[in-house]
Amino acid sequence: MNICVFLSAADLDERWTRPAREFAELLGRGGHTLVWGGSDTGLMKAVADAVRESGGRLVGISVGLLRPWARKDADEMVIAADLAERKALLLARSDAVVVLPGGLGTLDEVSEVLELRKHGLHGKPVVLLNTGGFYDGLTLQLRRMEEEGFLPMPLAELVLLTDDAAGALAHLERLGAGLRAVA
Repeated sequence: MNICVFLSAADLDERWTRPAREFAELLGRGGHTLVWGGSDTGLMKAVADAVRESGGRLVGISVGLLRPWARKDADEMVIAADLAERKALLLARSDAVVVLPGGLGTLDEVSEVLELRKHGLHGKPVVLLNTGGFYDGLTLQLRRMEEEGFLPMPLAELVLLTDDAAGALAHLERLGAGLRAVA
């Protein structure tokens, strides 16, 4: 399965890198391909390293302005013209999306992916992996949107909110197997 992971390219401490690496090791051991922003810095590098070390493939989708930080040994590296094209390519090249801790770029990416899913423009599963409570505020806001009628579908159909990395990957694998059985 090609799993897109949205996350930070910032250098972060062990509180964030350790759980991200643990998830990435599960992804690699499962024989999955990481589809990510292509950066060889920070949390993005930690995840790509762990996927590679545990047997997974790397498909990076970077953008011209970030080319100097693109990973040189990715199995495939695509350079998009701009950030909008990058987001579209990340989604197009993946079977599922997992969101790890990140900054404004990650928030932009997850917002767009959820908006597209809400409108039925893709049916790919989306997981918000709430490592260390990082997305508690966003989770609260999403639940409020649901409760107040701002979402046209149940939140559980839009995104899986969890802090369990192994459970999140197992969820995606079950959905992926179901999709393959239907095809």
